[in-house]
Amino acid sequence: MYPVWAVAVTGAFFIWLLFLTFLAFKQKTYLQSLFPKDQSRDIRNKFKEVVETIARFEKNIQILENRLNGYKKDSLNNIQKVAVLKYNPYNDTGGDQSFSLVLLDGKMNGVLITSLHSRGSTRIYLKDIKSGVSELELSKEEKQTLKQGLEE
Repeated sequence: MYPVWAVAVTGAFFIWLLFLTFLAFKQKTYLQSLFPKDQSRDIRNKFKEVVETIARFEKNIQILENRLNGYKKDSLNNIQKVAVLKYNPYNDTGGDQSFSLVLLDGKMNGVLITSLHSRGSTRIYLKDIKSGVSELELSKEEKQTLKQGLEE
């Protein structure tokens, strides 16, 4: 008879051989699914489809980037910076009823609106802002509001 260790080694060898046969069969069926003989689902055609899809995505991304750049350019004309300051310029009123409001676009053009409220009346002033600078002289509070608006 054969020694026990020889039978065990031979058994292990056959189990290993069955395992490798199973893996080879699995690999063969996988490769046959990738490369069929009828060319219906050929991997080369699949790669071609993937490349075409990527090319379409790149084209769409370029279109979206162009639109985004157009929107960014157009948005420079919209109000982008807002600052408001409430204060009390007179001693005869209670509380901070007066205010200065600055509205600026992306090019730092806009308006500065100031409302001065006193016990007897309310006055409203509008000053144009061009490139972050007013053509008219500004009060201390208006300068502070414009500075806040420019820093945003």
